[in-house]
Amino acid sequence: MFLLVAGGLFFYFRIYRVEPAFTEMTYEYGDVVSRDITDYLIGTDWSVQLGELDLSGVDESETGIYEAVVRHGSKEFAYRIEIRDTVPPFILWKEGQVYLATDRNYGVSDVIAGLSDVDREAEGFFLEEDEARYELCFDRVGEYALEIGARDRAGNETRGEIRVIVDTPPAFEGIHDFYIVPGSAPDYEADVTARDDVDGNLTGDIRIDDSEIKLDEEGRYTLRYLAQDSYGLETVEEALVTVASPDEIQGLIGKRRIDYRTDCILGAPNIYDGGASEQEDIEEMLEYMRPALVQLYHGLGGGGYSSGSGYIVEITRDAIYICSNSHVVGKYEDWDVYFFDGTKLSGEKVGVSEIYDVGVAKVALEDVPKELLNQLMTVHIDRTYWQSLDEQEIALALERVDKEGGLIHISTGNLIKVKQEFEWYDQREHTEVTIELVHGDSGSAVLDGYGNLIGMAYAYSEDPIRYWCIPLDGILGCYEEITGRMPYVY
Repeated sequence: MFLLVAGGLFFYFRIYRVEPAFTEMTYEYGDVVSRDITDYLIGTDWSVQLGELDLSGVDESETGIYEAVVRHGSKEFAYRIEIRDTVPPFILWKEGQVYLATDRNYGVSDVIAGLSDVDREAEGFFLEEDEARYELCFDRVGEYALEIGARDRAGNETRGEIRVIVDTPPAFEGIHDFYIVPGSAPDYEADVTARDDVDGNLTGDIRIDDSEIKLDEEGRYTLRYLAQDSYGLETVEEALVTVASPDEIQGLIGKRRIDYRTDCILGAPNIYDGGASEQEDIEEMLEYMRPALVQLYHGLGGGGYSSGSGYIVEITRDAIYICSNSHVVGKYEDWDVYFFDGTKLSGEKVGVSEIYDVGVAKVALEDVPKELLNQLMTVHIDRTYWQSLDEQEIALALERVDKEGGLIHISTGNLIKVKQEFEWYDQREHTEVTIELVHGDSGSAVLDGYGNLIGMAYAYSEDPIRYWCIPLDGILGCYEEITGRMPYVY
């Protein structure tokens, strides 16, 4: 028995017994906590290997104090494991000179290559008078010394300095949105230029990304323009490309959502349509629609002349078509046509109608200066809207442009009736208004406060005085009779 007890004690104390190798251990954040049981127990190799290490209570992804456990037979040993971060972040500097652009917001990642730190949430920032800033914007060119700070969640901090050169980036001109029908082949480069203060003209180096655009499929797409100068400063601008049906595009024009003067429009029936405003405002409407108005002038011997008003109904590939009264247009085969800005061009009579007092003249498009053509518009013709009018007394107005590009006068009034019995001119119905018509107003476009063509000034009758216009359907019918054409009508 004595030998058995002695043998048991020898086995336990000399072979089986183990002790903890430590009670507390500190690791640097990022280092791997040991999984080797021999680091935790002291004893014979055989007995130590019987220990079971439990690190489930240790989160190596975060600093802190944790508990590890080793179980050995019926015993359990606890260890205090501290993970702490004592190493500050390391700032990785960009190679070569760093250039920044004026009037852009920059973060630290724009001026350094990055941060090296075991804490993935370590952050960099600019330092100004020891205050952290996360964005800088420069409004002047020049060389600047920037102090950079980097800090991890443990509070370890690094500082450094970098010198940057701030310069103006390339600038684009002429970028516009596109509204095109399926199958169009738009020229994305037309009228687009790029320039840089240092490198000068960069137009030839513009890169265009149209990879997202499907020209045969209706939809809205993004077109990107990129220009880069010799410092590596880039400017990226985007344009919208809308591929849609002709009527859908024309509808946007008619609502003044798009404009050929600022957008590229391909495939719409009438890109020059002045459209209708969503808000009624007579003064604003007249100013907006002025590019659709003209004056017809014919000089006579002895200093006399004949003149009348008119308005643009259509702009085709060949000509600008102008409506006026037949008692104006029919007098002569040729006319001087004065546009809203004072430009004078030669025009000719197309024809007159005997149904209503309607005449049409035209100007050859090849004679129209590009800068003028890029301002002109046609009157907005919404027959559906016009047919819905009755005795609504809506506000109406007309204005006459003079030969110098100014205004002769503006007259305002109201609609009395869209179709009213008329005693003369074969008793055809005319539009009656309260606008006071005077000599020279003949042929003027009568518009409502939204920009819709309601009629054309014609005549006044006396006793009592009443003012008359050619109704819209009469204008359209006569126009088709004279030209064989029909303008786009909503």
